[in-house]
Amino acid sequence: MSLNTKSFPAYFALFKVTLRQMFWSKRTVLILLGCLLSLAIALAFRFMARGGGSVNRFIPQITLALYGLLVNLSAIFYGTAIISDEIDGKGLMYLQMRPLHRSMILLSKFAAYLVGTVTLIATSHLILTGIMITHPKLQNGVLFQLGMSLRYTASMALALLIYGALAALLAAKFKNPVLWGLLYLMGWESITTAPIMATGIKRLSISHYLFTLFPRYKLPRSDFNAVLGTSPLSAWVALLVIFILTVVLLWLAIRIFREREYLM
Repeated sequence: MSLNTKSFPAYFALFKVTLRQMFWSKRTVLILLGCLLSLAIALAFRFMARGGGSVNRFIPQITLALYGLLVNLSAIFYGTAIISDEIDGKGLMYLQMRPLHRSMILLSKFAAYLVGTVTLIATSHLILTGIMITHPKLQNGVLFQLGMSLRYTASMALALLIYGALAALLAAKFKNPVLWGLLYLMGWESITTAPIMATGIKRLSISHYLFTLFPRYKLPRSDFNAVLGTSPLSAWVALLVIFILTVVLLWLAIRIFREREYLM
């Protein structure tokens, strides 16, 4: 596929339009409500908590539980919209009338999805960390906690990257991609993380590699042992698998999107 460099302003314009549509969609209201709920919980906990142990476990636990859910929902809702919104809104017909490659259309919109979701999640988590670092019993100081917030953000960005690629593939292939995405996340991913599952089965899920890279600060080791199995992978192997899977999923999404005729 040859690219005309004169078309890059058009792809950048598509990136900006997609980003603007993201922030003004109903999906953003749902994600913002989740972020505001997290901040409200943090604010209430900040003034009610007295024990040092619970205070120092709060950020890791809420990041793993509540922000993990927000990341999953963001990936499915926004990732599937990369393609499905263009089809439902007849925008794909307009884009096909321009000298633009479908491959670059998808990649431009995927880049906007990734920038937008990471910005939303990262900003919320940074504010949450700012609320908690004012607690007198929080250990290790401000710089350490801000550094941990960046590590959590990087971990969540990887989840948004690979789950977004999966969502784009589902949107390119299926009619109801959100349903398929939720079935995968709430079904297969939940089954494979069960403690009774063998390690080989656990490695057939994306979450296995994301949990390998998630910071374990102040979280019980037994929880990770139950999720990762008896022989966890090294961090660099998990990172390599995530990037390879992302490339494969995006390649499949691009191939289907480029070759399939969608009914308008």
